[in-house]
Amino acid sequence: MWRMIYLILYKVLGYRYAVVLQNLSRSFPERSYEEVNRLADVFYRHFSGIFLEMALMLLAPAGFVKRRVQVKNIDLLKHYHAQQRNVMIMLGHYGNWECLSVLPAHVDFDIHAVYQPLSNAFFNRVMRRLRSRFGMKLLPVDKAARHMLTARNKAGAYIFVADQCPGKEAHTVDFLRQPTPVITGAERLAKTTDAVVLYATVSKSTHSASWEISFQLISDAPGQLPPFAITERFSRFLEEDIRRQPQYWLWTHRRWKNRS
Repeated sequence: MWRMIYLILYKVLGYRYAVVLQNLSRSFPERSYEEVNRLADVFYRHFSGIFLEMALMLLAPAGFVKRRVQVKNIDLLKHYHAQQRNVMIMLGHYGNWECLSVLPAHVDFDIHAVYQPLSNAFFNRVMRRLRSRFGMKLLPVDKAARHMLTARNKAGAYIFVADQCPGKEAHTVDFLRQPTPVITGAERLAKTTDAVVLYATVSKSTHSASWEISFQLISDAPGQLPPFAITERFSRFLEEDIRRQPQYWLWTHRRWKNRS
């Protein structure tokens, strides 16, 4: 099935092919044209598989989905919750980021996905159903700050996919060899609420499951860090993942669309 999706997206439609090539070429200037094209091909194979995996996560039996996603060090998340600390989980569009929707099945406290509602009502309903299937609570981005401030006495976890193009308020980091504006909302919320900040990686598992979620500590004392330190650490962790296995990042995204 994924091969058919691959053929349609890549070979027939050439979905955002120019964007993918430009992003890859600028991020890996040391690679030849042939190497960039091979990497683009591998990316589209992965990208096509994501569509199939999302359908499985939505429609397949719950036990089947859980077996395909392993959580490597969930104890880190539980450790900070036991201290009654809110936890912010930052990640990028890397691997299959939707796998984090299974996290509520591994803990006994609320996990919220902070998200931007889609403009298409049908696809918005589908994504809400996918992300809430295992108990994830969905929190529109424009309500996240108010919720965290009013519910600060009820510790939970909040997931932020933090590699989108920012709005007016942004900080520029050196990311994939390019000056890159990044969103800072997650950092501001972490400092305001004294939340622990973790970085999540969703990588291909070497075991029977398809994907493995693991966490790294960005900071458990955000208020003591200088401005933008959390944002820069997140960007560094994500770049390390991308350089290790670049085919798993979302290269179709117009991440540097404002670059001249």
